[in-house]
Amino acid sequence: MKRRGYQFLQWLTHSSFISIVHDTLLALFPFALVGSIAQMILKTMFSEDGFFANIFYFSEWMPDWIFKACQAALFAINQVTLSLFGLLVVYEAAKYTARLYHRDAQTAGMTGIIALLLVAFRYDKFSMVKGISNFNWKLLGSQSVLLAFVIGYGVGQLYRWLAKERNYSDNHTFISIYDRSLLAIWPVIIAVVSAVVISFLLNFSVLNAWLRSGYSTLINVGENDNQLWLVVLTKLLMAVVDWLGLGTANSANVMMSGLSFEENLNYALQHNSCWNVPHPLLGGSLYNSFANFGGHGALLALLVAILIVGRRRDYHRIARWSLIPTLFNSSFGVMVGIPVLMNPILFLPAVFIPTLNMLIAALAITIHILPATPYPVLVGTPGPLISFIATNGNWWVLMFTIALFILDVWLYLPFVRLLEKWPQYQVKGGRF
Repeated sequence: MKRRGYQFLQWLTHSSFISIVHDTLLALFPFALVGSIAQMILKTMFSEDGFFANIFYFSEWMPDWIFKACQAALFAINQVTLSLFGLLVVYEAAKYTARLYHRDAQTAGMTGIIALLLVAFRYDKFSMVKGISNFNWKLLGSQSVLLAFVIGYGVGQLYRWLAKERNYSDNHTFISIYDRSLLAIWPVIIAVVSAVVISFLLNFSVLNAWLRSGYSTLINVGENDNQLWLVVLTKLLMAVVDWLGLGTANSANVMMSGLSFEENLNYALQHNSCWNVPHPLLGGSLYNSFANFGGHGALLALLVAILIVGRRRDYHRIARWSLIPTLFNSSFGVMVGIPVLMNPILFLPAVFIPTLNMLIAALAITIHILPATPYPVLVGTPGPLISFIATNGNWWVLMFTIALFILDVWLYLPFVRLLEKWPQYQVKGGRF
């Protein structure tokens, strides 16, 4: 059984699609890192409910024009790098796929961008009357990375089957440019027509409603006061969705609102105690307090594990660059840089470690070893401190959370060793 699992993992990591995903994400790490840093600073320092904003009160002593200029600049960086990340992905994925088969990589990348824009195009009367282009921005951003990869890989395959093999890197004469433009006609036509068909399906079918409400429905079910098995199952599904690149790159502090959360908070304020609240196993509170260590997949524990046992210099550099944003729950940089997204080796820990944390914490709360965590926390609060603040400073909860974090690091160690030894993830030359 173990051998079969190893063979399946080997086959999966050596598939052309996973290879394209790996190379594309590594190439885009600088953009994801810059976006994560901008997101971290914006959320923690220049938002009303930010962690540092409520410690240093920047808005009170900083000149208003500087404060607003910083807000605007950080928002722009975050929007361009993360909210349009899908465009970067589809270009690189199509380029690397075409290059893998010695086709015109540059034209394939541009074709991928056009295809994704057509898929994301919204057809509504207002836009058509006013002549304004309107897009489904979720399909262009970091929450639709899988879609961008599928489109980019598909476009690259079109060039593989419909264009001729050429060595485009050695000859840039007028004839070669003329030749590449003619060879691209059929791939471009088929890509455009296919993208329009997919766009119509997304705009005028039940898929549109599912895309609008699917992920938000999972969030609502997973964070409310449902039965524990339903909360755990929902969080598992959300973890898989996030691993596939269909979640969100936003700061992973889950929403702390709703009637159940308000009832817990009112009880804690009235009785000056976190014990015996009406909804002790509230899904959002459990996840935010005991599983949100660096965002999705407890990625802060992964970075610490890399720094402890990792021997590869490139992983250490990525971990050091990503450590601060991930500490404040802006973890998209590490998801792209290691990468964690669609990485078969890291699937099990990224999906199951947060769920294990929730189950252990739920057991401790049920047998009254721990109190519940009814208090709200500021956006960007470091993951290991969330439970401490959410219990109004319970030191026993803090020690329990630190023990959970150490367990998470220990669970990540064998996967880090496997990741470094796996042939597909060794450093290669000439792939970019």
